[in-house]
Amino acid sequence: MEFLRLLAAIRNPVLDQIMVIISMIGTPFVVVAIIGWFYLNVDKDEAYGMGLSFCFSCLLCQAVKVVVRMPRPWNLDTTFEPVEKAVGSATGYSFPSIHSQSVASLGASYFHYNKKNRIGRIISVVLIVLVAFSRMYLGVHTPLDVAAGVGAGLVITAIVWYFWNKVRKERRHADMFAFFLIAFAAMLIFLTAALLYNGTIDYTNASDSFKTAGVALGFSIALIVEPRWIKFSTEGSLLKKLLRFAIGLGAVLLVTFLMKKLPGAESIPMLVIRYTVMLLMIFVLAPIIFVKTGLMKKAETPYRTPEI
Repeated sequence: MEFLRLLAAIRNPVLDQIMVIISMIGTPFVVVAIIGWFYLNVDKDEAYGMGLSFCFSCLLCQAVKVVVRMPRPWNLDTTFEPVEKAVGSATGYSFPSIHSQSVASLGASYFHYNKKNRIGRIISVVLIVLVAFSRMYLGVHTPLDVAAGVGAGLVITAIVWYFWNKVRKERRHADMFAFFLIAFAAMLIFLTAALLYNGTIDYTNASDSFKTAGVALGFSIALIVEPRWIKFSTEGSLLKKLLRFAIGLGAVLLVTFLMKKLPGAESIPMLVIRYTVMLLMIFVLAPIIFVKTGLMKKAETPYRTPEI
């Protein structure tokens, strides 16, 4: 807490706003959007690796959150005040930091896959550090929280990429990743539901686990479906790529808005379904529509290997 108080002493309105913006890079929605850009417009293989790293590490961190149940800094010390604008994004328990984990898994994936792009690799490292620092500056996480989040993101990413590089060319072997992802998502749902129903945790602290499980389920379905039946090419003009991304993201936002209006939208089953559908919109339905409308070509593109 002393380190957080030192950071609080240098706060000012301009720096507060900058840190809020930097912190937003680590939100799961932004991370999924970035993965979606790579998936639709850059390289599906790289996007699969990014998505697997993000999903596995996020599932792990959410499980740790509901088991450890570490209070937020302002609950640990009631005299400490976080930056008010950041409190809304600080959902669930404090340990570990999901923002830090999310950007660490994304940055580490990019670092692994783009060995010749030195500027990009430097930016990925800088973003990991900046997002982790911003969470402490804003007073929503302790150094232990962000260290655990970054550590989980880096370690899980290294493990995922080690095995993904071995099996990605064989779809029947690559499907194992999807099945493991489904299994871990189901385990997180059961774990969190059990803790919720026996009164150990409340709905507010449990909801993020169900959202994360939905994201993992949606991505795992895409991992199985796309290589078999869609097989789209990421090639296209810059205008087409921007259109694909904007339409896909817009569709996700629209469907999310509409599903929130449904009866029981905040129930556990609907939370899981809602976030599963969100992922399917951009990773399955959008490519199907783009191929039909000519924004994409239907072509089986070969995998590429990480740059060396």
